[in-house]
Amino acid sequence: MINPFFRTPGRRFITLATLAAVVALGWYAVQPVYPRCKTYAVGSGSLVSAGASAEEREAAARQAYEDALADGTCGPSHARFRDWLG
Repeated sequence: MINPFFRTPGRRFITLATLAAVVALGWYAVQPVYPRCKTYAVGSGSLVSAGASAEEREAAARQAYEDALADGTCGPSHARFRDWLG
């Protein structure tokens, strides 16, 4: 009779650890990355008061990035694995 592959705890642990590592690497590979801008236009687009909330600062930064993207000074975001492929 042939023993099942997952019968020993060591094989089960190694298999599950390998599966978890593959899933983590896959998740990391598909995260978006933003290429560097040709100029520092993103940081100088709009002014936000010192008492502004985090949401307001995030919205201002997002708007500045969208404006720089429309102007052509910044490239669009892409998945991290595209950098690995060349």
